[in-house]
Amino acid sequence: MPGKNIFVFVVCGADKHIDTLNFSLRCLKYFSKKTILVVTDLKRNSKQINHHEIIDISAPEKFTHHQASIYLKTRLHTCLDLSENYCYLDSDVIALNGEADKIFNYREGPVTFASDHCRIDQFSPYATNCGCLEKSIENKSKLHDLIKKYNPYSGKEELLNNMAARDFYRAIDAIKRNPISNIPLLAKFFFTVYLLPSKFRYFRINENIRYDKFKKLWIDNSDAPVLYHVLNYYKQIEKNSEFRFKLFRTTWVDKAGKNIYMPECDHLTEAIYNKFGISIPDKKWQHWNGGVFLFNKNSAAFMDTWHDFTMQIFEDKNWVVRDQGTLAATAWKHNLQNQKRLPVHYNFIADFYNPGNTFSKEKGFTPDNFKTIINPSFIHIYHEFGRKGWEIWDAVENISKLLLNQQIPEIDNRLY
Repeated sequence: MPGKNIFVFVVCGADKHIDTLNFSLRCLKYFSKKTILVVTDLKRNSKQINHHEIIDISAPEKFTHHQASIYLKTRLHTCLDLSENYCYLDSDVIALNGEADKIFNYREGPVTFASDHCRIDQFSPYATNCGCLEKSIENKSKLHDLIKKYNPYSGKEELLNNMAARDFYRAIDAIKRNPISNIPLLAKFFFTVYLLPSKFRYFRINENIRYDKFKKLWIDNSDAPVLYHVLNYYKQIEKNSEFRFKLFRTTWVDKAGKNIYMPECDHLTEAIYNKFGISIPDKKWQHWNGGVFLFNKNSAAFMDTWHDFTMQIFEDKNWVVRDQGTLAATAWKHNLQNQKRLPVHYNFIADFYNPGNTFSKEKGFTPDNFKTIINPSFIHIYHEFGRKGWEIWDAVENISKLLLNQQIPEIDNRLY
């Protein structure tokens, strides 16, 4: 007889993580018919987990709550009955439709993960203490000081809280993807702003946003300011700094030509080789995301390696305390780097800082400005959880409102 299919979360400590888990639990209970377990160290929690199937495991006292969560996550195979099949979910992974239970049909090999939303070289500055992230932060700080100096709208509350700027950047992204077909639109902008008489004051880039050439400002349909565009001041910044603005890429780069807002490096692959003797020759490998994965009795060897590697980096000052860098090392050690992965709709990663990662009522969710459309069974809100006004969060919250009338009895009960 095949084992049961079971979902499992891990959480420890901070109230915000318990609140996030409780939100995700309510959604999963609504959409799933499977057993749901929560593994935690109860003595670390000050808030109640709204669930009755809880496994209480003590993590070493020397660990922070963050370390304890990783400790429990990477050793789940030692505290669960491996005659069953499991789907691990980060606490910020939210079920959105009734296809959630079908994730168990996609098991491949000893473990099955989904791809992350960035490559290993882009993740590298966040996984190692190599200094690249700090350099990027330093450059961003210098650039923002210059923007404050030359942009009269910098820091204005009405711009900071106007989410329509995301709509503007999506329109720009669409133009960049299809520059030839958008030549007429670009020509119209040029003629309206620079050649036509003053009575032609506005240029509309889409149905929601237009450019006011007198104010040199993008505004929405209520005339609220959306964006004071970089074209108005980038030359002053270039003249007074090492930074350069790449017009077609619409991004700032440093003197080495590297994107200031998206640091990348090879230090993680170097750290993996130096620490574990594992070579990752593909420096732009699309690494796995640790937020959703399938495992069972065939996963023990993989999980043992992942846990062992992760415990080793806890005491290594060259590494940031995370589990994804060691996950990459484990995947390559077990020669699984090319294994088939979970479909994207089982771990749709929502990135607030990527305007092309968005939602519309007419089309749904997309990772790439509607080049592709995703109907997520699970959405991964890995930052800006609860950010009202963000179109993705608002869509998730609207779906969750369907659950408000669900009366799900909750008791505090330990299984083990």
